[in-house]
Amino acid sequence: MKTSVLEFKLLDDIFCFNTQNVEYVFELESYEEVAGLHKSIVGITKYNNDVMLLIDTAKLYSDKTLDLSREKSVVVIKDEEGMFYGMLVDEITKLEEIESVKLSVDLNTEDMVVNHYKDRDADEIVSEIHPLPLFKKYDIPAMSSHTLTQIKNKSKNLTTDAQSYLLFRVNEHSYAISSKYVKEVLERDAKLFELPQKLPHIKGAMPLRDEVIPVAQIEVSQKSSDVLVVEVGKRKIGIEVDDVYDIEYFTLSQIEPMVQNDTGISAFYNHNSEVIAIIDPAFYIENTQEIEDEIEKTHMQEVAQSKKYDYLIFFIAGKKFAIDMGSVRQVVETDTLQKTHSSSIVASDHVEFISTWNHKAVNIITLEKELGLQAKGDDTQSIFIEYDGHVVAFIVHEVDNIVYLNEEDITSSASQKENLVNGAIMHNDEVIVKFNEKYICSLG
Repeated sequence: MKTSVLEFKLLDDIFCFNTQNVEYVFELESYEEVAGLHKSIVGITKYNNDVMLLIDTAKLYSDKTLDLSREKSVVVIKDEEGMFYGMLVDEITKLEEIESVKLSVDLNTEDMVVNHYKDRDADEIVSEIHPLPLFKKYDIPAMSSHTLTQIKNKSKNLTTDAQSYLLFRVNEHSYAISSKYVKEVLERDAKLFELPQKLPHIKGAMPLRDEVIPVAQIEVSQKSSDVLVVEVGKRKIGIEVDDVYDIEYFTLSQIEPMVQNDTGISAFYNHNSEVIAIIDPAFYIENTQEIEDEIEKTHMQEVAQSKKYDYLIFFIAGKKFAIDMGSVRQVVETDTLQKTHSSSIVASDHVEFISTWNHKAVNIITLEKELGLQAKGDDTQSIFIEYDGHVVAFIVHEVDNIVYLNEEDITSSASQKENLVNGAIMHNDEVIVKFNEKYICSLG
């Protein structure tokens, strides 16, 4: 199977993106810096009359940084929900068709999926990088008009008497919070967890990667769509807002302080003839320890239910199957595996031959007989899996994709839990049966 890839130069190496995720490519002319997001995000730029995050591709994968003083290309990546991200690279080199999974796929990594292939022209190994898993891992938001449009970093003519503030709206009121407290700006894409007991200004709780944080509201609003994640003294809290619209520098001497009231407003500022209320985040974090303890005790189960599960999709004899990525260790081309001398005395109906992997003897098995299917096609890969310390590999005809699913998209059959097929997954309105890694390992 041939795959189209876009090759590009990144620092001193050549990489590529699969074109199924590439929407457009253009040369970067201008961008505006933005603060308070992931370290790889350098700013925003216009795309299709909207705004889009610019991501330093080198910084996303390593501690190295691109030289932004030189010309850069932007590869527009589209995720599964049709949202766009701008990946900054040094230079686009070519568009090429390659044989899919030409050498191997290393799936035993937290950060990325890398598919290696051999460039026919340059006779060198090129790595295909897949950024979508990292967008999920680091909660990097897709830019859109209703979230972070018009964010600007107006750093011109600054003095020591100025400090950066993030401006946002709730209902018809404008507020600001010191940027030094803001860690992230997220789209609230799920219903908040309700708390049995809460302070008047605490609306609920939300998951944030491996933790759960309280979410406060300044005033009741039906339009709240964004959450500011702020941190004071190593304690975090989310603040629900309608719209984040600017980053501005306020002259400290012109801020009018006031006695803090029960809304958390600590001062006012006259910005472009508009009164901006300045929020003190400590007001919302004080006295929330009881809430945080309640979250820890009662809502971890709900957080676990929102977890994404990843499955590897592949074909055997023209039919599509899936297996939990938690058991997958590597995918390699079957014809690159070396048969051991003991392969000639293999007695099992399922074991094709024995090979070595990570200095171990591993049975390479087939599942066609178990499935009642006839072999179809010559191109094969072998998927190495592990269950309870036992490793086997089974032969497939083509590795298709890795998909990320919610728990409700996965079904398991208690009556078939000891069989090869023990349930199914739902992906893109298609039902795909899933394999039991325990059963497969028992065959080898």
